Amino acid sequence: GHIHYDGTPELMARYATMARDAGASIIGGCCGTLPEHLVAMRDALDSTEKGPAPTLEQIREEIGEFSSESDGTDGQGPVRAPRRGRRRG
Repeated sequence: GHIHYDGTPELMARYATMARDAGASIIGGCCGTLPEHLVAMRDALDSTEKGPAPTLEQIREEIGEFSSESDGTDGQGPVRAPRRGRRRG
């Protein structure tokens, strides 16, 4: 599987302002974040005044749910490789 990043620059710009309003002091992206996302986020932060902290319901309405079914894990989470060699002790 692969991780599908579906956050548009416009969505990430809105995320950035909501994160700032919620009190975040470090705001960035993750895998799949492109320069266009960062430019949109910076522009949004520079062009809007800090507002009141959003509620979880407001965040869901603006951005959507907090997880994606297309994260490549099929709901199984991380897979650990088997240990090799002898255990000490």
